[in-house]
Amino acid sequence: MIRNYQPKDAPELLRLWNTAGAAAGYVPMDAGEFREKLLDHPDFSPEYTFLLEENGILQGFVNGCTGDHIPKGDLRGYVSCLLLKQGADSLEHTAALLEALENAFRKAGRTYSVSCFWCPIRFSWVIPGTEGHQHNNAPGVGVDLPLYGRMLSLGYREAARETAMYRDLRDYQVPEKIKEKAAVMGERGYTVERYDPRRHTGLKEMLAALENPMWSSEIPEAAEKGMEVLVALEGNTCAGFTGPIYPEKSGRGYFAGIGVAPKFQRKGLATLLFYRLLEREKAAGASYMSLFTGENNPARQIYLDAGFREARAFGVMMKEL
Repeated sequence: MIRNYQPKDAPELLRLWNTAGAAAGYVPMDAGEFREKLLDHPDFSPEYTFLLEENGILQGFVNGCTGDHIPKGDLRGYVSCLLLKQGADSLEHTAALLEALENAFRKAGRTYSVSCFWCPIRFSWVIPGTEGHQHNNAPGVGVDLPLYGRMLSLGYREAARETAMYRDLRDYQVPEKIKEKAAVMGERGYTVERYDPRRHTGLKEMLAALENPMWSSEIPEAAEKGMEVLVALEGNTCAGFTGPIYPEKSGRGYFAGIGVAPKFQRKGLATLLFYRLLEREKAAGASYMSLFTGENNPARQIYLDAGFREARAFGVMMKEL
């Protein structure tokens, strides 16, 4: 049977997470972490959490969320996770769980079911080939998982592909060619510095030009809190940004992204921002960095040149309801 989550299900759900979830590459959690990441998350709702039971025993679950406060949440329901026990991990059971969640999205007036980075319920996963290093969310469904092929067979399409990139920072040094590039660009009036509201202007205008609501909210807030945010400058005018800079609990250097306002693009500012970011994250105590990039994103070459490797691929999955 398929039914909605009830509070009494929490212990069994955690056991499923630490078995089937760990097998799928997710980071195991204790009860407190599981409650923080999922059950107490402001976007968690039993209305969008369904359990698959057989003879009263939990075999799998699916969780999703939606809401007008989430980017594109007025149209989309977001799938955060679907897990099944090894003996129950089948196309039939996957279809039953997804159908239950999709019907809940339809009832809420949503027209798409999507698995992508906009989903606010995020789970850490272990980066393959590392010493247990973690990334703090998945921007879709790992193409190495059976779920990927099953979703394609159930009417989902791959709207985009995201590649996880990884670099150990313990041996990182700023290349001489980047130091030379920075000197040349400095002579042209372009620099990268820590944001200082007393000297630098146009931060909010630059962010608005990038048309990313998450950046427009997160970056000014981080700067107001005194966190280190790097800005690319033309004189004292903000032309781009990266940050905020700090190591996560896992040792990963946090990465919100890099943005350069359209009128300042193609001047090499993104490259300077990225290499300076790596330098400052290492200085802040981060032992590694990981990030996502689109398969055809020109910035991909910047990451490869900086010593990153491709670690895992994810499909951004979308279905019209």
